[in-house]
Amino acid sequence: MLDFKYHYLLTISYDGSSFNGWIIQNNKRTIQGELTKALNKLTKKADFSLLGASKTDAKVHALDQKVLLGVDFEIKNLSLFKRGLNRSLPLDVRVNDLITVDKDFKVRDVKQKTYRYTINDQNFDLFTQRYELNWFEEEIDINKLQEIFNLFVGSHDFYLFSGLSEKEKADFKTTRDIEEIKVLRNKENKIEIYFKAKGFIRYQIRMIVAASLQCYLNSKRSSVELIKERLNGKGDKSPFNIDAKGLCLMKIEY
Repeated sequence: MLDFKYHYLLTISYDGSSFNGWIIQNNKRTIQGELTKALNKLTKKADFSLLGASKTDAKVHALDQKVLLGVDFEIKNLSLFKRGLNRSLPLDVRVNDLITVDKDFKVRDVKQKTYRYTINDQNFDLFTQRYELNWFEEEIDINKLQEIFNLFVGSHDFYLFSGLSEKEKADFKTTRDIEEIKVLRNKENKIEIYFKAKGFIRYQIRMIVAASLQCYLNSKRSSVELIKERLNGKGDKSPFNIDAKGLCLMKIEY
């Protein structure tokens, strides 16, 4: 984060369906890229910096992403600035809130992140299928599925359930503590799986969901033992990943 005089915290939401993730990339549509274009338009290309609290992957959605904005000018009317920013943004990105924060505020030093993964094991829904995994097997027993997810709760080395390469492993803390994984059915009878932790590594949640569903379908004791072995760093990486469209960043707490 460059040294700017004034700092502001944006709370944003986005439909990740047509985005290549958070981080700005050449010739690809990203959340950071769209925010940068909107701010360039609004500030007449004044210098600024943007730092997201969570580097969401391609196709992942967010309802409570936090973004630290650094500028050298004071935003005297936050409501007006937010309105102007939303007018400059595409309709699949919205700024929900904008507040002033101290210069030493660390946007990535979070207390807890909550993600939700949604599965539709009922009738196909054209209007929500961009935001959920469509499950065409028999209806899921959420109690049985919860038992499998419980294997991942607590402190484990999640390298074998991540998208990190062997080279990247040295630069990342792969031992993480998942505080809670909760499986439930919502009012539409769809399955929602909530993950709570201080932080997650690349593809971690999606690979956990994929491995759990594979274990659920397999229904063999060996599948459970294989998950336990991988959480102890033994064996090969889990080969299973799952569609990003079912994943949404729900809440970031400081």
